[in-house]
Amino acid sequence: MKESEIDLKTAYRFLYPRFTIVVSSGTLTNPNALAIAWSTPLSADPPLVGVLISEKRYSYEIIKKEKCFVVNVPNFNLIDETHYVGRISGRDEPNKVEKAGFTLEVSKKVSAPSIKECKINLECTLTDIITTGDHEMFIGEIIAISVDSDIRDSWSYNIAKYESLYWRQSKFRNDVYRLKVLNEEEKT
Repeated sequence: MKESEIDLKTAYRFLYPRFTIVVSSGTLTNPNALAIAWSTPLSADPPLVGVLISEKRYSYEIIKKEKCFVVNVPNFNLIDETHYVGRISGRDEPNKVEKAGFTLEVSKKVSAPSIKECKINLECTLTDIITTGDHEMFIGEIIAISVDSDIRDSWSYNIAKYESLYWRQSKFRNDVYRLKVLNEEEKT
């Protein structure tokens, strides 16, 4: 029998685990980064992505001011670094990106830095902000993409070579998952 007496404010929990990204913002000299599980592609033409951020977050202020951000896609080997930037505020720890173990690099077209350890970086200019309740959706137009050639395939990236990181919030701890896809050689 299906249970139906569930607090509707917890409905989002039934959509987990979620693909996890790290949004970097600010500048090389004053950077910030935030782990986010609430993001989505919005359009192919123009190429738009939405990232949902609470106004309580330091990244919220920075992206509104700088009008750009970078979507960095971590893999499963970057669990600790990703978790650190998701739970520590840049307001409290100005060197949080460095302390997390991430290396910042100059992006091609935006002032926000990219994260070197993430082999996929989508540089975005802020085009709109939509209030969605307790979060705001920052809509970014992707104006540059960097993908390491060792994971690139003809369609996107080889998820068997670059195991994506998924996150699920639970009451007692954070659960982390990897999307494991077998290489063609492993299937036989």
